[in-house]
Amino acid sequence: MTSSACPPNTSAPSDGSAPDRRLLSGVVGQAGAVAVAVTGGAASAAQALVNGRLATGLGTPVTAALVSNGLATALLLLIAVASPAVRTSLRRVLRERLPWWSYLGGAIGAVSVAGTAFAAPILGVALFTVVSVCGTGVGGLAADRAGLGSAARLPVSAGRVAGAALAVVAVAVAQVGHAAAGVALGVMAFVLVLGMGRSVQAALNARLAAVARNVGAASLVNATVGTLALGLGAGVLAAAGALPFAGWPATWWAYLGGVLALVVTGANMIAARSIGVLRTVLAALSGQLVCGIVLDALVPSEPMPTRWLLLGSALMVAAVAVSSITAARDKQTVTP
Repeated sequence: MTSSACPPNTSAPSDGSAPDRRLLSGVVGQAGAVAVAVTGGAASAAQALVNGRLATGLGTPVTAALVSNGLATALLLLIAVASPAVRTSLRRVLRERLPWWSYLGGAIGAVSVAGTAFAAPILGVALFTVVSVCGTGVGGLAADRAGLGSAARLPVSAGRVAGAALAVVAVAVAQVGHAAAGVALGVMAFVLVLGMGRSVQAALNARLAAVARNVGAASLVNATVGTLALGLGAGVLAAAGALPFAGWPATWWAYLGGVLALVVTGANMIAARSIGVLRTVLAALSGQLVCGIVLDALVPSEPMPTRWLLLGSALMVAAVAVSSITAARDKQTVTP
């Protein structure tokens, strides 16, 4: 067993391809899981930039999200056709007859995309991020305690609470000088729920990956549900005449959001099974901040990173370290 958060039947094969197959089955060590989560966070920052350009070209964020998710689903379907292992894992998921709510990770992701498009312009990116991270921290603690992401329940230890609190402080510091005015409390409450939903999404996806024992199969299920949800939402908006279409962007890399989404989803599935939802989210946020700084510095149209953003990024990395302090003790005190 790699860690306390891993469910049974996740042992690695003993052949020479063990490391690769362990990764595809979502079983990695604690240090590897943190690295995977950070990589997923970096991909998330790049995805935000890419999807933003796609949304500008197409006309709406909902259409951009639908195109991005649709391309990811199509790619995963091609992989499933070519990979007997993925098809075997899909059949395993069907045999398990999981509760219906186990498949809602993709739908929650779709709601998060739509909710972000709605709330971010009202609150401003700075306050939106701070409130969302508050929700993510609380949701991560609750998801780990309830055992949503695995067969085990992780205790709400002092280190995990301190890590979540420091993450909130880190994002607040990073956004100094970008305050928003005229904020509606109802919208803030909505964003808090969205942040909690991000943790629940990571937990449900990790549980699905544990059953499938193949990240590709679990990602296909997640992407399909998300695409269907976005398609339904886009259909409703189109019927109401609220879905303008500005045309297809000519920039080729604007369509890479779906590929990046696969990296983000797969990374969360792998990491959450080994280190829990909260530590996965914190590590991903640190990768997202660092990659965001690099993108801001390299992309001419993006604002240059401030010293507060650099300090906030350092604090976010510290939050990941703090949340890891009690990991060994958590591993020994897990409640099945």
